[in-house]
Formats: sequence, structure tokens, C-alpha cells
Amino acid sequence: MQMALRRLSLALFSVLGLFLILFGLLYAGVGTYLPFHASAVPETARAAALPLYLALMKLIGGASASLGGLCLYVTWTIRHPFVAEMLALAIAVPVLMAAFVAETLAATTGAPTSWHIMGGLLAADAVAWLAFRISRRA
Repeated sequence: MQMALRRLSLALFSVLGLFLILFGLLYAGVGTYLPFHASAVPETARAAALPLYLALMKLIGGASASLGGLCLYVTWTIRHPFVAEMLALAIAVPVLMAAFVAETLAATTGAPTSWHIMGGLLAADAVAWLAFRISRRA
């Protein structure tokens, strides 16, 4: 049971790290508004705001991909009693911030949100942390 929980934790933290990398590559590589972002910007302002949007997307994408790579590295190389807490927080904080921003933007502009994706990420993060903690106690 202990080994199964440890493997589950490693697998989930790995999947989360890979997700952050792929998400980052998507965001860093966009050349125009993503549909759900475009709906939050008035059509009359889209052309003027595009350079700022693309710059922010590259910043967010680069940070996300880097965080994902770091999470993978930590997951597979660092042996520390609180490694699961470090990983869980490193993943949860930006996801929670993204959820807050998305919900705030949706409330003010009517833009669609992906709360179910962020909720799934947070749930996987919590299960990965919990599996690691339980495996350490067994």
C-alpha cells in the first residue's frame, strides 16, 4: 500500500508538471488572442491591446513551463521530508491565482472560464500531496 501511494503521488506530480510545461508552451507560442481571452476584450480595443497581450502570454507561458520543469525535477530527484508540501504549494498557488483572475474577469466581462480544469488540477494536486503524506506514515 505504501509503495502504491508513493507511485500515485509521483505519477500525479509528474502529470501536473507535464501539464504546466504544455500549458506554458501553448501560451508562449500564441500569435493572436485565444478565443476565451478575446471575448474579454472589447473588439474595438483588441488590435491596440494585442502587443501587450502577446507579451503577457509569453511571460505567463515561460513561467508556467519553467515551473513545470522544476516540478518534474523536484518530483524525481529531491528527497526531503516536506517535498510534497513544496510541490503542492508551488502548483496550487499559481492555479488558485489563475482561477481567481479568470472568475473575476468572467464576472466583469462575461468571458467564459475554465474553472473545471483548474478544479481538476487542484484536486490532482491535493491527491498527490495526500498520497505522499499517507505513504510516509504507513
